[in-house]
Amino acid sequence: MKKFLIIFLIVKLFISCSKKEKNINDLQTSLINKNDSITKEENPYIANYDDKKRKKKLLDSAIIYGDTLSYQEAFKDFLIAERSQEFLYYSIKMGKIHNYGEAYFDTYYIMNLLDNRNKYISEKDKKVSLYYLLKAYEMNNSTAKDKLNDLYLKKNKKIPTSASILGE
Repeated sequence: MKKFLIIFLIVKLFISCSKKEKNINDLQTSLINKNDSITKEENPYIANYDDKKRKKKLLDSAIIYGDTLSYQEAFKDFLIAERSQEFLYYSIKMGKIHNYGEAYFDTYYIMNLLDNRNKYISEKDKKVSLYYLLKAYEMNNSTAKDKLNDLYLKKNKKIPTSASILGE
């Protein structure tokens, strides 16, 4: 009888432990899923990026009509969703079509961000990046002025023109 009781208790203990392990795994899975949904719900820019209609409306409004507020909203959505490389095309278009200084600076910013992350921007691309920074500066963009002040004026160097960088 003692043997039967001991075997019964051991089996009961194993069953109990396996149930606890299953409950812990279920709890961890639900927490992970909950964290994923919290991230999307609490960060509207990720949800905004995923909203294809909104994204198209903002980009069309920016590129076709030169709507700078739509451009800035789209830029935030792409940047926070970590899709800045995809936005590069739109920042170049906005700068060239509408001569928008902020777009020129954003192009510079995105190119340098990509270089810092991936280290695959060539020397020629770095010149192109500097070109966009200078274009932003020539359009009186205050952030570009501050950046060029650090790059040139603090080192007692003259700020070049954008045309001189690419040999226009």
